[in-house]
Amino acid sequence: MSTFTAGRDELRAGTPALDAATDEEGRAYANGFRPAVLEWDGWCCDVCDVCNAGAECAECRACTDFAFPYPPHWARPWVEGEPERGIEAFGGPGGMSAGRGLVDKTGDWVLIESNRDAAATARAAGHWVVEADIRTLDPRQPVLRWVRRFHGSPPCQTLSSAGKRAGWNAEEIYELQSIMWQASEMFGFLEVDDLCSLYGGPHSYYGDVLDGADEDEWDDDLCGGGLLPPCMTPAEFRAWAAGAVSDERTALMAEVLIWPMCLVQIGAPLVSITVEQSANLLRQSPALAEAIQSEITSTEGFGWAWCSWQVADAADFGAATHRERAWMVATRYEEPRYADHVDGDEAAREMWAHTLKRTGRLPDWAPELGRRIEPYQGRPALPTVTVAAALDLPSDWWADTRGKRGVNPRTGRPMGGGSFPLNTVGQCVTAPWYGIRFRPADVPQGEGTVKISLPELGMLVGFRRDYPWTYIPARRGAEGIRNIAQMEADAVSPFMGAAVSAAVQGADWYEPTARYQAALYRLEGPRPGLDGPVTDKADRPLPTQRAAEGGFEQLKFPGANETGRREPQPNSMPFSW
Repeated sequence: MSTFTAGRDELRAGTPALDAATDEEGRAYANGFRPAVLEWDGWCCDVCDVCNAGAECAECRACTDFAFPYPPHWARPWVEGEPERGIEAFGGPGGMSAGRGLVDKTGDWVLIESNRDAAATARAAGHWVVEADIRTLDPRQPVLRWVRRFHGSPPCQTLSSAGKRAGWNAEEIYELQSIMWQASEMFGFLEVDDLCSLYGGPHSYYGDVLDGADEDEWDDDLCGGGLLPPCMTPAEFRAWAAGAVSDERTALMAEVLIWPMCLVQIGAPLVSITVEQSANLLRQSPALAEAIQSEITSTEGFGWAWCSWQVADAADFGAATHRERAWMVATRYEEPRYADHVDGDEAAREMWAHTLKRTGRLPDWAPELGRRIEPYQGRPALPTVTVAAALDLPSDWWADTRGKRGVNPRTGRPMGGGSFPLNTVGQCVTAPWYGIRFRPADVPQGEGTVKISLPELGMLVGFRRDYPWTYIPARRGAEGIRNIAQMEADAVSPFMGAAVSAAVQGADWYEPTARYQAALYRLEGPRPGLDGPVTDKADRPLPTQRAAEGGFEQLKFPGANETGRREPQPNSMPFSW
């Protein structure tokens, strides 16, 4: 029986101890060199007596322990025709998954998320969630050997314009870039002319950690080209990356290399990687994007067929509010769906126009931008949806994101910003939007009485109206209004999730997303780009009932108990690491 069935405590303790360090052919490594690989005796569900007797993996203790914290059926080898298995790192409340579900309803995904409210929300939406700090998980766990897809949405706080911008520090970013450049070597993808020093030969690599032998006594037959074995564990690489930056959240970008490389190293048939991050990753810290791209496409790294970076706005793909994000798409064997080739130099000048203006040159290190995905492929754009149309409010109304403010005597406008007309696509949703007040144009700024509900706020981002936003009270009486608004502000828009997911898996995004948009925003009549213009909602009755209530809608969802809390889903165990 595998050491992985010995119990969860041993799994939590880390990598089991290795025997004498030898290669696959039994040859001993020199100087105590020990490849950073996870020991495993080959046990899986195929040789499980309980399962062979007809039990399901979920009913089998051995399979459940072996797969923990992943679904018990992942103890079974994946076979052609079954749903593809995928890992979504930093899954949040499930925005990427909601979009992926529009184009591929057959996937078998696990989300990893550390925020308890986001994890609970994704779990309530029906996803299997591992609630854990991703740095406590080992991507070399044997049940992950059948993962085919990987997506990551690392935290963006250090890159966001609204934060302290630690991720913009050029010195830190270049140091982290140099570390990430070495991921392929650390995880066993560096090709060398000979490997003899690993067995006491006359040559050595990686800091002369191996003793050389007398060349006269060496068998030249052992000198041969190949890949250096992995020489650093995920935990060691994480510590190395974290030591290069002042805010450890910036170092979490390394996970988008650690996980794919470790998965491939243990034999997983990984065929695609997608990544979402703040647009400032490309605009302000492109060296990190360059490091990831080079490790994926370089012959000294993964050597994959495609890796593209671009900035895309959810509003261009159906959302009622803007949400610009940097997106990466990488595929192993061929170009992704919607592959598009553009003038990379022109794209670079446009992306880094601010750098050109300030310094007269482009960034020293930046990813190639000559490749991108273009989901429309010449088709008419989906309808542009205004905030008024999305919320069924008159088009001549305004929104105030702040309280009443003074008026600038020169312009006659309220000071400090925070007001916008509803007849446009909304700005990017932020957490303070939970306090928005809507008003007719003739009502003074700050005196609106119509409030927004949390389900409506999520809908502006692209989530369905009944999405099960969940808050776990930190204290008695806490409602979590700000917490849920923050989740909605941080989440991947399902509209972009659908377009990017469809580039690497499932069906084409266009028609299912058009139907989703029409249903979500209740677009009546013809659809621009598809059938004709959207019906103007300016003459509809005012939302008097909601204005009179003047409060948030209670967050109760199908399956909620008497407290309004949704009960745990049977297929989504609330594991905590």
